[in-house]
Amino acid sequence: MRTRTGHRVLGWMLVLLGISLLWAHDIRTGLSGDVYWQWEAGRYMIAHRLVLHDNVFSYTLYHKPWVTEEWGYEVLLAALVNVVGPAGFWVMSAGVGTLTLVLLSWLLSIHGTRGIKNGLLVLMAAPGLLPFVKDRPQTLSYALFVLMLVVLALSRSRPLVLWWAVPLLWFWTNVHGSFLLGFLLLILEEVWARWPVNTARVKTSGTQVGFRQWLEVLALSLLVSFVNPNGPGLWVYSWHVTFSHRISEIIAEWQSPDFHFVAMVLVILVPMFLLVLLLMFGSHEMPWPEFFLSAGLFYATMKSVRFLPYWDLEWPVVLGLLLSRLEFRRVSGWLGVPFVAILSLLVIFAHPAVAPGAPSQEPVAAANYLHRHPGRVFNMYHWGGYLIYRHIPVFIDGRTDFYLQGPEIQQYMAVKNLTDNPSSVWESYNIRYVLWAPHTAVATYLLSKPSQWRPVVRTTTAILFAHQGLWAGDNRT
Repeated sequence: MRTRTGHRVLGWMLVLLGISLLWAHDIRTGLSGDVYWQWEAGRYMIAHRLVLHDNVFSYTLYHKPWVTEEWGYEVLLAALVNVVGPAGFWVMSAGVGTLTLVLLSWLLSIHGTRGIKNGLLVLMAAPGLLPFVKDRPQTLSYALFVLMLVVLALSRSRPLVLWWAVPLLWFWTNVHGSFLLGFLLLILEEVWARWPVNTARVKTSGTQVGFRQWLEVLALSLLVSFVNPNGPGLWVYSWHVTFSHRISEIIAEWQSPDFHFVAMVLVILVPMFLLVLLLMFGSHEMPWPEFFLSAGLFYATMKSVRFLPYWDLEWPVVLGLLLSRLEFRRVSGWLGVPFVAILSLLVIFAHPAVAPGAPSQEPVAAANYLHRHPGRVFNMYHWGGYLIYRHIPVFIDGRTDFYLQGPEIQQYMAVKNLTDNPSSVWESYNIRYVLWAPHTAVATYLLSKPSQWRPVVRTTTAILFAHQGLWAGDNRT
């Protein structure tokens, strides 16, 4: 009994070590990117007591229709920061990441993986989440994904639990477009119940959920998913964004993983290699639904790296089931507890943290200048969110799906790559300033034209160029 308790405690401590990795990464990383416009959108909706349906943040496509599919997350983020202060950003990133790993540990225990194995698998999954667990709605979707798997696993022996899928899917629908994955999980659950696959090596777990109850849960979940500011049209919009080739051509996260980075090999290929080895040479039955889902998520990850966290949260379940006969009988859990506890503390406190809510590599000085000297600015894509937060109208920002309705993305890419004469784009929008990163093609181009563009703010992060005089034939102010 004492050995079993020691294994259980060590398992919890290993989970805690995985959680400490998330917190250590988060508290040493300032805010950047889309979080700023999402925060500002949430503050705007709270202040005006409405849900945004058109663009008020950029001078391009001003007041054009904007589908705010993530409105719930934006309001939740803004409300939390209003209540608890900048530490709310940590809660919405590392805090939600903590919830995700705790739910993963719960899911593993439901499938019979407990003790040291449970903790090790959670710890192994943590590094794959590090680049993705930050202040953005996707982070919340990872927790909802695991929670949906927990609900489905528990409902197989306790059918009434399946009804919890209804509010879960409603909430998911209102915070992120990945709610489609939640509905796919619910549909697949019934597919395995109606058409189980069972052979000498393949096993499909039975369920006590009847077809009628499943159909009622699915129908009600569909109906409540329409209760969102965009109605049933959100389904079409989310489907379009998820499979948009234009977005995948522009955003790196929507593209295939780059295996030149060792980290990608470790978090994607190594787990798959272990699963394949166990399936080829192991003797344990293959859990068919879980393996099918992990294989599908692996394929999705190979198509788009943005699916990596979902794969990272599913493969530990399959690996745990395939290693069900592995036991750590000779390992003293109590001896490992203090070592893991000290390691967790070192991970958290080894390096100083940045202030919660502090910007990271954002053009702060340039934004300060633009407040004193207003004018239209042509900004880099990833700085648009910060400028929106500073109430500076932008040319473009992280709402890629929104900008697909106009020519701005193509114009931005043409300027960034200098495939066209950038002056023609800047003149058409009466651009007064260009905010760009140093040591880039555009910055070098502008520095080569001192009579037309003058650097007014120059830091290691950004250069703000001011246009000299008016554009040819332009008398606008």
